[in-house]
Amino acid sequence: MNPGPILIIDDDVDALKLVGLMLERQGYQIVAATNGRQAIEKALEVQPILIILDVMMPDMDGYQVASRLRSHPATAPIPILMFTAKTAVSDKIAGFQAGADDYLIKPVHPRELLARVEALLQRRDTVGASLETGTAIAFLPTKGGLGTSTMALNTAVELTRMQEDRKSIVIELQEGRGTLAQQLGVSNTVDEHRRLPELLAKPLSHLTTERLRNYVVRHNSGLHALLTTAQPVGSGSPLKRQHVRTLLHYLATEYEYLLLDLPSRLDAGRQEALRLSRLILMAVEPTPIGMDLAQNMLKALEASEVGRQKVRLVLMHRAPAPGTISRNMVEEALHCEMIAGMPPAPDLAYRSGENGKPMVEIEPHSLVAQQARRIVQAILAV
Repeated sequence: MNPGPILIIDDDVDALKLVGLMLERQGYQIVAATNGRQAIEKALEVQPILIILDVMMPDMDGYQVASRLRSHPATAPIPILMFTAKTAVSDKIAGFQAGADDYLIKPVHPRELLARVEALLQRRDTVGASLETGTAIAFLPTKGGLGTSTMALNTAVELTRMQEDRKSIVIELQEGRGTLAQQLGVSNTVDEHRRLPELLAKPLSHLTTERLRNYVVRHNSGLHALLTTAQPVGSGSPLKRQHVRTLLHYLATEYEYLLLDLPSRLDAGRQEALRLSRLILMAVEPTPIGMDLAQNMLKALEASEVGRQKVRLVLMHRAPAPGTISRNMVEEALHCEMIAGMPPAPDLAYRSGENGKPMVEIEPHSLVAQQARRIVQAILAV
């Protein structure tokens, strides 16, 4: 029913059981903690969709727990419902100042508790699905081999050129088969141990702003990049939801724009990236098979917590062909706005790989560069 558990924190075991049982009857998964330190550990480990937090606890009270949770990027976006017997106005103010989203006084009717929980979860899905700072833009292919990574990179280079006063980073959010290092001309200079899978294989506590800086590549265009390995997919650890969330929240404090190069699969880590993105640019091949794959991707987004309201289309013309589907037909069939169409440019792509330079740097006035600028305009408009 729900994409994750609810964490209940209370040193009163009977209260834990009572609230947990009520929520379980409504289909929610429950995780429990009886003290503050245990609560913080479990919040980092399981990434709950909501936290119900008592105030009066030993070793660390609810205000301290809420403050700690809000200070960590991995737990900062999680809604917190303070559920306590403390009734004074000053207690409520302290709760909200510590980071609570709602404050409920014990005892309470089960229907009111459930209504508060559902309201917070609904707010989380509609309002909380974004980064507090920075803007994430996802580049999502409907299948491999469409050239989405190349589109993401060249768009990022153009964005950096057009917005020189704002820092941008392209993130190859994939476990392997990376191509951006070669396109940037850094494949021989960046250590394989300074790639994304190596970073995300570490415990969540090791993921800090300082460590992240050691993995970021600075390109001479001004663009920064966080690259994956060229090794086959499966040789590294899968991307976990909490690691992706923490990574993006940390990077958003240093970069105005985060351009995410994603694969076509919607696992938990990639869904989190899409959920936090302001705009999803979905690459579509204008062929009957390409249209079927695009329809399936949109259905998968609708069935997930991501939705399709943030999706815009980019047509990927892999080769000139008389049988391709027109722009109007694609928009009508998929019910999505199209913002650009990438032309086939095999010669330019070859020169890019051979010289280690993005295509928009090799030919700044090419059709590829023109379409990349159209995508940048759409990014700047969100």
